[in-house]
Amino acid sequence: MQVDLNFDLLGLDGNKVAVAGELVAGVLASQSKGDAIKLFDWAMSFYKKESVTMDASDLIKLKEIISNAENVTVLAKSPILKYLETLK
Repeated sequence: MQVDLNFDLLGLDGNKVAVAGELVAGVLASQSKGDAIKLFDWAMSFYKKESVTMDASDLIKLKEIISNAENVTVLAKSPILKYLETLK
């Protein structure tokens, strides 16, 4: 499946606060565990606003990373995780 995180994240006031892919790229780049090459490649692609091809196990791993990211608030996590839930 294609994961395209090139969408805006909005604050409570409805104003753009970040681009989902850029935020996720930062989260992926800060990981210290996992498949370093895969996570780096995903981070680079998301940062460049490119989509990433993932299988079901990759998608589960991405959801786990985002869910467990302590430096990301629910304001950002929620729309990203909701989007990822739409992918089959």
